[in-house]
Amino acid sequence: MPRLEQLAELQGHEDRVWCASWHPTKPILATCSGDKTVRIWQATNAQDPTKWQCVNVLEGGHKRTIRSVAWSPDGRQLATGSFDATTGIWERDEDESGDYECVATLEGHENETKSVAWSKSGALLATCSRDKSVWIWEVEQDNDFECLSVLQEHTQDVKMVAWHPNEELLASASYDDTIKIWRDDDDDWYCSDTLQGHESTVWAIDFSPEGNHLVSASADQTLKIWQRFEPGNPLGIVTPRRGEPVWKCVATVTGQHDRCIYSVSWSKTHGFIASAGADNTIRVFEVSSASAEAAGRLAEDQQKALNEPGVLLEAKLVTETKNAHGTSDINSVAWYPNEEHGDWLASGGDDGTIKIWRVVKD
Repeated sequence: MPRLEQLAELQGHEDRVWCASWHPTKPILATCSGDKTVRIWQATNAQDPTKWQCVNVLEGGHKRTIRSVAWSPDGRQLATGSFDATTGIWERDEDESGDYECVATLEGHENETKSVAWSKSGALLATCSRDKSVWIWEVEQDNDFECLSVLQEHTQDVKMVAWHPNEELLASASYDDTIKIWRDDDDDWYCSDTLQGHESTVWAIDFSPEGNHLVSASADQTLKIWQRFEPGNPLGIVTPRRGEPVWKCVATVTGQHDRCIYSVSWSKTHGFIASAGADNTIRVFEVSSASAEAAGRLAEDQQKALNEPGVLLEAKLVTETKNAHGTSDINSVAWYPNEEHGDWLASGGDDGTIKIWRVVKD
């Protein structure tokens, strides 16, 4: 069975670590913190992942906590979302110093910016806020960003945004206990589906590698996996709006975490799901078709909607690491995005540290 082996502990932040984001192609990690900084960490030798160093500290761009950080798909820029209600765009200088400069500041949210995310093409940036809104920005030349749409259908604080891995399709998670799916119709963004089923705040979401499934993590102590069903699907699941896809819950993980789940990451290389939260434990799950017994345990309304063998899924716990950050909450887990180091997992917690883990199969 797999297990998590700790490779390194990265220290330097002076407050809790909120988010960790891997560079799209290199063994480089960006982390952000309540200390108003972003730190860039690099493996000194990719063949020895126990050795890391902080190679840059990004500071001065925000006046309050930096809640979210995300690399652009080409790795040239970083976006940061802050409690000061702004989004920063950072770019690395090409000179010998290699320092990062804040080249743009995006304003418009009325309250804390909670999450930032780039689309796969890098042409769009999404931000969300405590002001209940999701903003979609278009990346233009010379570090200009134009707001294409302000989406205001959530009724509470929006905790996270996540783009589909291959399409310009956006998901958002909220304090209103729902997930919304946003689509573009000729630059007119609209909510095409609302995913209901969680009984408390949805803190985090992530798409599967191919994008046909979405995992969500909630304060109700459950994970849910949602599947996209296209119009005319062989199961006969109705797709009422404009003949577009609908999303249905096909798995619910209960009884694993015993406090709020703050973060979830679906590996794009080996398919494991990692989750963590207020119970100080990192858990890793493997997804497969549900057995008849597991399917029978699902809620009655799920069975009515998906009464077909092989559709319902099961997320089985394969390993867990308790007290991964001591007694501190874990705010972020993130799998390395590429095959070469796909078994690496980063975590960040209230103790101000980042830890690098590796999946080891005994």
